[in-house]
Amino acid sequence: METVIIGERGQVTIPKRWRDKLGMKPKSPVMLELRENGILIKPSVTVTLREFSEDFIAEIEKADTLRKGEKAEILRKWKRK
Repeated sequence: METVIIGERGQVTIPKRWRDKLGMKPKSPVMLELRENGILIKPSVTVTLREFSEDFIAEIEKADTLRKGEKAEILRKWKRK
């Protein structure tokens, strides 16, 4: 257990040895969960997005094994409202 001080803007500092153990770097996202007896702070998982070349996308589309109309149905189903 560790005791820290809440700053004027509501900030707390996570001890360095804890940040190191969890692999938390400056500006790392964290998740906060309000519990009945306190607040749980844990590292957040992030996913890096990749950009694909037009050639790579064309290869994927060429290898597409969906039946006719199936792709359109999937896209319609997942379309943002």
